[in-house]
Amino acid sequence: MVFYEHYLRPPKNHIMKISIYSIQNTLFEGEAEKVIANTSLGQITVLNDHLPLISDLKGPTIEIVGKDNTKNIINISSGFIEVKPNSEVVILSDKSSI
Repeated sequence: MVFYEHYLRPPKNHIMKISIYSIQNTLFEGEAEKVIANTSLGQITVLNDHLPLISDLKGPTIEIVGKDNTKNIINISSGFIEVKPNSEVVILSDKSSI
């Protein structure tokens, strides 16, 4: 039961730290309220306090929604996403553009 108590509490902070990297450079580093991406099993939306996750990514885009509802669209062909327990999301992408 102790494991689940963390996920039943309301989040203290609704902002996640997002980092998106390609082989060439850093594509995005900042905060966001949600990340929407396509995996081989379908579309996922990552919110604050999401359970830890590692998955492959498929294109064509990753959508990052900021705290003021601004949207950043990043084009990718494929990659990986890691959601860490401390509301941190790291995305590694191969060919990509903003």
